[in-house]
Order: sequence, then C-alpha cells, then structure tokens
Amino acid sequence: MDPFLIIGQPRSGTTYLQTLINAHPDAHCRGELFDPWQIDDDGEKTQGLDAVIARDADPAGFLDGRLQAPRGLWRRGPRCIGAKVLFQHHPALLARYIPARPGLRLIHVRRENKLAQFASMQQVAKTGQWTAAGGGGAAPRIEAAPFWAASECNRMENEDFLLDAWLATLPNPVLRVTYRGLFAQDFEARLQNFLGLTIAGPLTSSLKKQGQNTILDRFASPAPIERYFRETGRADWLGPELA
Repeated sequence: MDPFLIIGQPRSGTTYLQTLINAHPDAHCRGELFDPWQIDDDGEKTQGLDAVIARDADPAGFLDGRLQAPRGLWRRGPRCIGAKVLFQHHPALLARYIPARPGLRLIHVRRENKLAQFASMQQVAKTGQWTAAGGGGAAPRIEAAPFWAASECNRMENEDFLLDAWLATLPNPVLRVTYRGLFAQDFEARLQNFLGLTIAGPLTSSLKKQGQNTILDRFASPAPIERYFRETGRADWLGPELA
C-alpha cells in the first residue's frame, strides 16, 4: 500500500485529520516530522541540534525511513502510514521528494475562511496551546488591525492558489478537502476509500475547536475588522465557521 502525506497550512485542520486517520486500526499518521524546531512523531518529540541537522541533511532518506511501518505497529490487515508536510517544512519535500514519487497519496487540506485561520494563529500565539482535547477556558480575543489581518489572509489565499496549481501538475492521487469538509457526513468514507482502507468507524478525534465559532467574536476590536471584510466582499468570513 502506498504511503500518504497530508499537505496544508498551519491551523487549517491537518492535525484534526491526523487524529481521524490514527483512529483507524490499520492506519498511522506520524505527524510533523519536519517541524523546524523538532521531530514531532505523533506527539513523541525529538529535539536538539544534532537530531534536526541529521534530518535536514538528508530529508528524502529521513522521510523514506519514517514512512516504513514500525515493527509491531500492526498485528493484522493492511499497513497505511503517512506524515504531515506544511509550508514551513523543508523545501526539498515539495521541490524534489514528492515529484519523484508519483505513487505517494496526497491529502490537501485547505481552510476556506482565512480570517478564521489568521485569528486561530494569533490566539495560539497568545496561549501557547496548539491543540485542545478538553473544554478549557474561553479563547482569548486578539488585537489586530484590519490591514494586518487582510495582508495575512491574502498571503494564505495566494499560497493555497499556488499549491493547488502545483498539485494539478503532479500525477499523484490527490484528495482535496476543506476545513468544513472534514466534518461532513461522507468524509470518513471518502478518506478511507482514498487510502485503500477497509471502512471502520466511526473515526473520532479527541480534539476540540479552540476559537470562538463566530469569527468576529475572536477580535477585541471587531468594528474595523467587520467594516473592512464586509465592504471588501468577504462578509461570509465574519460569522459562524461551522454549523
């Protein structure tokens, strides 16, 4: 069975997808193996300059080795193993590694509401909490000028546009899913069929949505944000992100 990679931007839903995949008995997503600060192997973090240098000196060899099933991980059935590749990871992964492996299955996760994605990044910067598995307290509101928010939203939209265009040039099988699509009723079946897995379910995640569902509620001074995005044709980004 061909391995897979989850591709996307930070705060787009890639970690949630990783937990769904890891809920399947015959699949395993190792996580952010190329986190610039560490090797994050599904929560097992290896830090230190020597380890990161060894990884980044031979990114292809490192990833090929990690996409092999660890001995004893599966006792029966097919083996399906993958990892996450984000924009801040080693450039050789997009430039050389993926194009040289046409059988590699790719899952592109895209968060359509860029204002939600921007706000989520800023809230995480304040709390230092990347994921949440429990209720916890209310997410903090952020101070952000509309020009800064717009600039970051534009950058992320452009990155998604370029990533889509690049993926269209590859022969690899690609599954595209939006952040909202991760919660659609048919997504679990689509995901398992794409990965060649026997349907098992339901696939559940312990992660909880961290930010306020109504995106405008994430801002300490919402009026300028609302005016800018409403008057520039992106009012749909201001309300509830999920039904």
